[in-house]
Amino acid sequence: MMNGIDMSKVKFVVAEPVTDDEEEFYDDQQPVEKVEPKAPSRRLKTVFKPDFEIGSLFTGGTIRLSNDSRFFASQAGLEVKFINTEDGTVISKIESDSRITTFSISPDNEEILIACANLQIKQYKIEDQSLVKIWKGHEGPVLDIDYHSLGNVAASSSSDKTVKVWDIEKGYCTHNFQHPGVVNIIKFHPTEYKIATVCDDLNIRIWDLVTKECIVLTNHLSQISGISFSNSGKELISSGRDKVLNVWDLVSKTPKKTIPIYQELGGIITLPKESYSTLPENVLEKVEKIRKRLLSQPATAEKVKRDDITIVLGAEEVLRAWCVETGECIWNDGNIEFKKKTDEDLDRELLFTITSIINSQDKIFTITSEHNILIYDCKTLEKQGEIIGYNDEVVDIKYVNEDSIVVATNSNEIKTYDLNTKRAKVLRGHDDLVMAIDVSADGKYLISGSRDKSAIFWDLEKREEILTLKGHTGIISCVALPRKQSTAMFAVTASDDRTIKLWKFSANQNNKKISASATKIAHDKDINSIAIAPNDKIIATASQDTFVKLWNADNLEPITTIKAHRRGVWHVEFSPVDQCMLTCSADGTIKIWSLTDYTCLKTLEGHKGSVLKASFISFGMQIVSVAAEGLIKLWNIKTNECVNTFEGHETKIWALSVKKDQENFITGGSDSKIIAWKDHTEIEEEIQKKKEENQVLYKQHLDTALRKKDYYGALKLALVLDQPNQTLNIFKSMYYDDETVGVSVVESCVSRLYDNEIIKCLRYIRDWNTNSKFITISHVVLNAIIVNFKPDHLSRLSLNEFPKLLESLIPYTDRHFQRIDRMLQKTYLIDFTIQSINPSTSTLLLESQEERSKNYRKDLDILLKEPKSEQPKPKQQSKDELSKSKKTVSQIKKQEKKKKFFKSQN
Repeated sequence: MMNGIDMSKVKFVVAEPVTDDEEEFYDDQQPVEKVEPKAPSRRLKTVFKPDFEIGSLFTGGTIRLSNDSRFFASQAGLEVKFINTEDGTVISKIESDSRITTFSISPDNEEILIACANLQIKQYKIEDQSLVKIWKGHEGPVLDIDYHSLGNVAASSSSDKTVKVWDIEKGYCTHNFQHPGVVNIIKFHPTEYKIATVCDDLNIRIWDLVTKECIVLTNHLSQISGISFSNSGKELISSGRDKVLNVWDLVSKTPKKTIPIYQELGGIITLPKESYSTLPENVLEKVEKIRKRLLSQPATAEKVKRDDITIVLGAEEVLRAWCVETGECIWNDGNIEFKKKTDEDLDRELLFTITSIINSQDKIFTITSEHNILIYDCKTLEKQGEIIGYNDEVVDIKYVNEDSIVVATNSNEIKTYDLNTKRAKVLRGHDDLVMAIDVSADGKYLISGSRDKSAIFWDLEKREEILTLKGHTGIISCVALPRKQSTAMFAVTASDDRTIKLWKFSANQNNKKISASATKIAHDKDINSIAIAPNDKIIATASQDTFVKLWNADNLEPITTIKAHRRGVWHVEFSPVDQCMLTCSADGTIKIWSLTDYTCLKTLEGHKGSVLKASFISFGMQIVSVAAEGLIKLWNIKTNECVNTFEGHETKIWALSVKKDQENFITGGSDSKIIAWKDHTEIEEEIQKKKEENQVLYKQHLDTALRKKDYYGALKLALVLDQPNQTLNIFKSMYYDDETVGVSVVESCVSRLYDNEIIKCLRYIRDWNTNSKFITISHVVLNAIIVNFKPDHLSRLSLNEFPKLLESLIPYTDRHFQRIDRMLQKTYLIDFTIQSINPSTSTLLLESQEERSKNYRKDLDILLKEPKSEQPKPKQQSKDELSKSKKTVSQIKKQEKKKKFFKSQN
């Protein structure tokens, strides 16, 4: 009995084994019944593979929307990604070898101009991402690019204080306009060959491309953030950091009006005239009143009759619309009226700001400082959705239900993702970064803890805040909700003030601010994790002080303290089926602890760095863990064995959550990636089984082909079976069976191979070439490949692997040729030695010239015809005697002199 809890009576929920339902078959006359989902498998897992990944779509920089609103292009590091506007999925992407500074899409949505930090401008086809042309644009980085509405001309501005106009079709510069400073913004006139440029000298210049005339417009007192032409093209509207809108008459070339808006707009666009009739009713009423008022005034009546009024949109925190003629704000997103900021408001940091705004005929995009993209209907001004451009560092993640997750990133926003559509929604309420989140057992409620020292209890169905929990004096580092479904809710929070607080409340509570039911000083250092047992009776806390403590969930009375690890403990979690819990630490180990006697049952070692999180999977029989080195490991608890290691993240993995079906889990890390992992154990076993069956079948066919001397069929099968030795034997049989036609047989078979088979052959040749026994056949096959396939074709094989394979062949080939040269030199030494020992033998070996051979034979015949008295016949010697008689070089020379003497006497 400890603190009112009898541990022997504590029971945990045990998952009952469920067998798979048998498949039922129905006749056509029978009604179709709803099929229940298959029960989770209790088998041990061995393989998990990424099911999908939610990565970064926009990391800052430029965004361009296509004219038909089907897609938009965004800058993500060294890539330009083309993203579907409807579902936010990546259609295609273009990679750059240098940092991208800006880009622009052509009016026909077929081409894109990309400017890079290496001063190059590249033209690509959007459909197949093929490079059309490349040229050096400026002497400094290009800051903005804009296409003319006709699409045949584009302009670029640069930090080298110039604006250049390019003929895209012919590929040359038509105009070069000098400025006194850096040019940040350029925009073509919608109908005429004129271009507006914004320089850092706070002036706007209008350049006529035909007459080359320049008009300078001066009226801003601070940096200009955006410009836009009116629908008639006779007016230019500009916004700036000086919190005003300036309207310019391009006909009279003079300032027309200055409208104070008291907001620093991130950009400005003109609402298309076609959208005026479809605006919301309250906006239409305002527009009609403005029209009537302007028509009644002689000074504006003619202009309104001819060109109608002009409506512009811009935003700082909220998207708003203004009538240019009267300066009135006629629409606010969410009906949030603008209020002048007090000194206190100016000191308060904004949750987010609108950094830029773009539009097409159908859509309006506003880009926030959090790199999120808000999408509005251009005709009705209704908000259609939000695309998360960049998640930054993922610090926590939880499953809400089978189809959605909630994510806390390095932001004050909480994002909920639909796993089917990958679309996200945002919960905003915290004033600082969200550090931890937890979801209730039924998936209806969420609690979040933040650096603003508060925790918020959310209703996920209504997507609204229910309670705000305040009382901590430090950053709230971890939060937890009960594991069982109940109307009487409670929550536990831990903070950098080293205390834990227990909060009791009802999910339907009206009072939005409550006090903590209990507070305890828990640890001596930062608290990293809180876990609640499956029966909601025990709370566990883990800290950087290396201790894990257990608490009574009713009143936070301490139960026990465990010295868990040698270094700080990052995570603690209860088993869903057994009376035990796991802890993971910065010492690189995972430990399993008994909840009856608090002893360590298992220690799992394998991670090289800090183990940041771990969870039970496979109904408590396995553990999945994530660590600072970016690796995910799967462990069998019974055998203490690491079953498998998975790679997917590039840096630290902070977040891990296991799905209720125990067959999926999801991870998030410092690399901004969210990866969903799916159990592929059964699929891999099926693939392996089929592979083994196919191996047996292929081997039988291979043996048959070899008996029939069907070399091509045997070669194909050997390549399929991935048998380099068998492939070598087949090539040997082709070449050596009949050397007169061996080369042609090899070339005939090689010429019919597919690309993947050629690459396999080249890999085999690389290995064969390391052995001097196989150099001949390897080079015969290599020659056949080079002869039968063009270099362009070979260079494109398997992502340019062919050049690398050739490079690996060169060193060993050089070594083989050096060995052959040395052997040839040794044969010359042997010949010289033979010549020195036995000239007659050497003569046969060395005198290859036919003339010398005939002369020698003639001299020999003359000697044989000498009389017996003068030339006694030599005694016949046996081979053994000949071998025993060793003549010196001088004796052989004397014998030759005697022969010449006898010849002269004749």
